[in-house]
Amino acid sequence: MNGALDFHANGKLLITGEYLVLVGAMALALPLRFGQNLQVTETKQRIVDWQSSTATGQWFTGKFDADTFQAISVDNVKIADELIRVLSAARKLNPDFLTGENGFRVTTRANYPIEWGLGSSSSLCHLIAGWAGVNAHDLHTLISNGSGYDVACAGQSDLIFFQLNNGKPGITPANAGKALYENAYFVYLGNKQDTEREVVAFRENTNHTKNDVEKVSRLSSLICHAGSYDELLCLVEEHESILSKVLKREPIAKRFPSFPGTVKSLGAWGGDFAMFVSGNEPAEVIDILHRQGFSEVFKFSDIKAVS
Repeated sequence: MNGALDFHANGKLLITGEYLVLVGAMALALPLRFGQNLQVTETKQRIVDWQSSTATGQWFTGKFDADTFQAISVDNVKIADELIRVLSAARKLNPDFLTGENGFRVTTRANYPIEWGLGSSSSLCHLIAGWAGVNAHDLHTLISNGSGYDVACAGQSDLIFFQLNNGKPGITPANAGKALYENAYFVYLGNKQDTEREVVAFRENTNHTKNDVEKVSRLSSLICHAGSYDELLCLVEEHESILSKVLKREPIAKRFPSFPGTVKSLGAWGGDFAMFVSGNEPAEVIDILHRQGFSEVFKFSDIKAVS
């Protein structure tokens, strides 16, 4: 390896198709301008020296044996274990990964607070896949029970439809309609869901029909292309009603009875971000959300990846 290697991966939000994407529903997924970079340089010492940071400072450091990936010193055991799992899976796919006589200094940097989630694990999977020269979805399959839409977003720069067909990912470019640009607000709720646990629970307590999958696939397309607030509002409420029945949970909009519009869960229900939909003037909507304690509010054009 001559010089440094640099890789980038975008974060993600799942706008439609949550949970049912696991069983073949077409989902609408949004790559974000928030993501991670990874840089690798060779060193003489046969270790992997790993440092991860955000704009506010370092959040993980660790040293690993480059042959076995055994931790030598780390400041967070849980993160270290996950990193070892991904590196080991990458080597399983490419036995030549990180072999030789040299070691490696690896730095990752997220351009957003890591507690927001937004696919920090999936973007790392994509980054390591690029470094190892392996297929990112294949790597994801070895380490996760999710659909892989998030890993797909990591390598895309615009809105996509994502659908599994016999376990293989299908990715189709999508163009957002007027309503997503003008009437959708993406809000950090401050909650962290364990997505892997949510996926396991869904698979173990399946409560969906083929008709549910077909309806959500249709709604994914309609929500993407909605041209007006009234249209988007009705479509989102229909989507939430289906998932509420499937999951046997109350829609998130019930938590915000005074909001002038509706609210949709994104990804694991009750997770990091939600989509608020309103026909009111943007300044008024943002002020309402700020007064409800939400400091991080983004319009569609503010949060989407730069094409």
